[in-house]
Amino acid sequence: MNRRSLAIAILVVLLLAIPLVVTSTYHMRIVNLALVFGLLAVSLNIVLGYTGQVALGHSGFFGIGAYTAALITEGGSGLLFWPGFLAAGIVTGIAGLAIGIPALRLRGHYLALATLGFGEIMRHVFFNWREVTRGMDGISGIPAPSIGIVELQGEGSYFYLALAILALAVLFCWRLQASKYGRMLAAIRDAELAAGTSGVNVARLKIAAFFISAVLAGFSGSLYAHLIRFISPDAFTFFEVTAPVLSMVIIGGVGTLIGPVLGAVVLTFLPELLRVSDAYYQLIYGAGLAAMVIFLPMGLLGALHGRLFGLFRPRAPASPASAGPPPEESAEAPDMVRAAALLSPKGGIGTGAVFEARGLTCRFGGLVAIDALDLQIQAGTVHALIGPNGSGKSTFINLATGIYQPTQGSIRFLGQEVAGARPWKVAAAGLARTFQNLRLFRSMTVRGNVLVAAVADRPAGWFETLLSLARSRAEEADLHARTEQALRLLGLWHLRDQLIRTLPHEQQRLVEIARAVAMRPRLLMLDEPAAGMNPVEVERLVTAIGRLRELGITILLIEHNVPLVMRLADRVTVLNFGRKIAEGEPDAVREEPEVVTAYLGQRLSDRLRQNNAA
Repeated sequence: MNRRSLAIAILVVLLLAIPLVVTSTYHMRIVNLALVFGLLAVSLNIVLGYTGQVALGHSGFFGIGAYTAALITEGGSGLLFWPGFLAAGIVTGIAGLAIGIPALRLRGHYLALATLGFGEIMRHVFFNWREVTRGMDGISGIPAPSIGIVELQGEGSYFYLALAILALAVLFCWRLQASKYGRMLAAIRDAELAAGTSGVNVARLKIAAFFISAVLAGFSGSLYAHLIRFISPDAFTFFEVTAPVLSMVIIGGVGTLIGPVLGAVVLTFLPELLRVSDAYYQLIYGAGLAAMVIFLPMGLLGALHGRLFGLFRPRAPASPASAGPPPEESAEAPDMVRAAALLSPKGGIGTGAVFEARGLTCRFGGLVAIDALDLQIQAGTVHALIGPNGSGKSTFINLATGIYQPTQGSIRFLGQEVAGARPWKVAAAGLARTFQNLRLFRSMTVRGNVLVAAVADRPAGWFETLLSLARSRAEEADLHARTEQALRLLGLWHLRDQLIRTLPHEQQRLVEIARAVAMRPRLLMLDEPAAGMNPVEVERLVTAIGRLRELGITILLIEHNVPLVMRLADRVTVLNFGRKIAEGEPDAVREEPEVVTAYLGQRLSDRLRQNNAA
């Protein structure tokens, strides 16, 4: 038995022994409340920690779950706990969808305010819908849960029920974090725009996270109703539920697996421990919370990173090459045959035009960023798009990849109209990109960044993935194999397990390209990939682009390094103030008077001519 398994076994034994050690009914009630609020904190952490969305409406979900369970079981047998428990999760999940679908169009403080408003609306519903909720009279007669003929009347027996449900929720979250969906949620949290252009369906994943969060909050509400056995509206306010639970997640460790549970235990027991000082209770409690936030910015679990966190964070599924080659292997040329087998564009290389823009125009108020642009990119070529700063180059890529919507005009990719399509749909069609300003998933390793975008031939669904069925395992092995080849292609395999934020600028640029290559695109748009690179690093970039051409990937290159452009490009388009001023082969474009005047200058044009002659 390894250290991790031994630690988990010891923890399980200690938890199971709690009712044998804690003999006070009052203290066991506090323990049970900690478990209930631990489950609620876990539910909030899915939205806040996994996807980075600030939601403040969990008091409403908690109340919906409690009232649903109470109305089903009121005055009945404890056996009704189970249908009431399931109904609480389902009804709350439906409420989560009803709120999440429109609310998640918002971001940041707008989303926080919208969900806060939902929580307040539900409090008023609980208070005023007396025919159903009994208003401030509340609902009593909620039975203790039963398992068969055994009624869980005591606090000790209820503890095991609540602990089992919380353990299942944590296990579910562990599987979610360790899966491809967990990587996608983390990508949304770290860089939502890059996640969308990497093929992650941002809208669907956000809604799924909101739904799962609401279901778990509903389960927590059901447990609360059967623990207290009486509910009334004043138990489901922002200050009674959302604010404390938000504190639990932050204090325990946002985005960690068991941090929210740890925060729930601490913040449930802390007020009880401080009641010995009636006069200074609130002052000490507030100062303690502030100190935790200031001195433990990563939460309690972050403070134990070296020990406890290492035991309970999810392990990435093992890849066939997890042992890895020695670092020096990264200097060797990649196996292009294997790379072609795993990374060649989906649907083949093709011939003719892969991309065509007609009359493309984009206006921001009175500013015309792109002015009636016609542009065609032929399969298998490197097509360069150059021009002065502010000429509309990055705007063009944003239009092509669905980030901006065109004012007018047409964008066709592989014969299909993509103007106005969402970024992940454009990415799924086979159009990938990098960014002028790096947009990487900062909390992940190099391998994790590329895995997010990797595409398998037979993707598994939610059910198969969360249960780790055979199809899911096969898909994960496929994703790891493609990720390995993308990293080897860019000379990054020896850095696969390093956190992305620890790498120098050039290697981060290459990781972004590797992430795009793992999507197996037909067309790759590189937005100033050589920015900030020295001549040696530029040479490595040239080698990398050469390998991409060998795979059959068509490339649109935006770059201010004109000698590099003239060296790599088969065709060059020049923009100025959003308007195309020249297009053709590099040598011909270099001589265009308007290009010389607007962008190159006579000195650079002469130097390029001399280099070409040499």
